[in-house]
Amino acid sequence: MARATITRFIMEALEDLSKKNLDKFCFQLRDRREEPRITELLVSTFTETRALQVTLDTLRLINCNEEAKKLGKTKALPLNKRHLTNKSSLGDPSFRKTSDGDFKPSQEALTYAARRGPLKAARCSKKPEEVEADAQARVLSEARDPYNNRLVLSRCTIQFGQYKGQSFKWLLENDMSYAAMLVAEHQKVQQHTTSQDPLMVNKDYLTRYATAYPEVLKEVTFYREYLRAKERSRYPGQAGKALVGFGRHRSMTLEDLYESNELTSYVDFLRSKKSTCKPASRMEDAVKYILQRDRKKAARKLRRNWTRTHFSSLSRY
Repeated sequence: MARATITRFIMEALEDLSKKNLDKFCFQLRDRREEPRITELLVSTFTETRALQVTLDTLRLINCNEEAKKLGKTKALPLNKRHLTNKSSLGDPSFRKTSDGDFKPSQEALTYAARRGPLKAARCSKKPEEVEADAQARVLSEARDPYNNRLVLSRCTIQFGQYKGQSFKWLLENDMSYAAMLVAEHQKVQQHTTSQDPLMVNKDYLTRYATAYPEVLKEVTFYREYLRAKERSRYPGQAGKALVGFGRHRSMTLEDLYESNELTSYVDFLRSKKSTCKPASRMEDAVKYILQRDRKKAARKLRRNWTRTHFSSLSRY
């Protein structure tokens, strides 16, 4: 919500007060200046977001409940609709990259997911307003500002999937690739639905928070490119068009990686992972492609040797 808009809402609420109630309001604020100065004082002292709450609390204190109710309607925007004007390092995650530049799941994330066991059907256990209230309470318990939108979003908890119950900030710090996948998939779904069920709103909240960071946006973009390349690779003879998808060479196609003269040692390294790579992982896909190319190369060499031997035998007669 823009500063000018909030100022206007507060000013209109104060204009509705009688002189007697305005005096009471001023007394509660320990200030008897003129009305426009009161509005400016509220916004400049408490910030545009907190000024609303201070005004509401003071109106209720002097029993101007109707005016408080009217003003309160301007505040009832859900977190996924508010402007993230608050910038606070308190809500910012610390992104963890490996030496290869990957955002791999932390050991804490792997342990948490393992403890949760097999995933059940997606179902939110809390309503959006409950998630927000819990996040604000968490922020208050840390003696922080509960009206800092980004900070509150960072403390909101995931209501689905393998990390259900963890905060958005925790997710970005412990499994950023998974977060980027969630955001990309949710944005795709958003193009075809206007549903505002609790699960969709929870994903809206996560997307709102995560896309405030360039690191996440970069991962979301890469995830989309990876999926497009994978789709192309499904056509006959196009398996090599898929992207590596991990490590420092993740943006290369499997074909380019295999045929590169500069990366033979890395290809050898992947061959050595044949029996140890994680099933259904991107590394396993790369290893399978490399071994498939090896078999084709060996078969061609065998045919050439057979042909050479065969014609050599014929030439003797």
